Amino acid sequence: MTLFATYRLAAIGLLGLGLVGLATNAGIANSTPPSNACGVTAKTQNGMLHIEGAVLSPVTLTGEYKFSLQSSSGGGSSTINQGGVFTAPANEPTTIGQVTINAGSTYTVALGLKVDGKIMDCSQDFASR
Repeated sequence: MTLFATYRLAAIGLLGLGLVGLATNAGIANSTPPSNACGVTAKTQNGMLHIEGAVLSPVTLTGEYKFSLQSSSGGGSSTINQGGVFTAPANEPTTIGQVTINAGSTYTVALGLKVDGKIMDCSQDFASR
C-alpha cells in the first residue's frame, strides 16, 4: 500500500467519524426536552392542612415561582402570596412555597413557574400530573 493510499483511507475514516458525530449531535439537538412535573400537595395533620408546591425534573431547573393561596373559614379569610427564585436539583422532588391553614378551611391555590422564559401553570394536584 502506498503512502497516498494510506492517507486516503485515513481521510475516509475521519470523514466517516465526522458524519457519525454530526448525526449524533443532530439527534441531540432535535430530541424533545425533558418533561417536568409540578403541582400542589395537601396533607392533613393534627387538625391543620399543610399545602405546598412541588416540582420534579430529570434535569436541574432554576427559575422563578409564585405561590398564592386564598382561604376562608368561620374565623375569617386570608390571602398569602409567596414567590422568588428557586433551584430544583435533577430527579429530586423539591418544595416551592408552603403554607399551613386550618383543616376546615376552604381554599384556592395557584402555583406558577417561569423557567427559561417559559411559564408553567402548576396549580393542579401534584399526583395528577
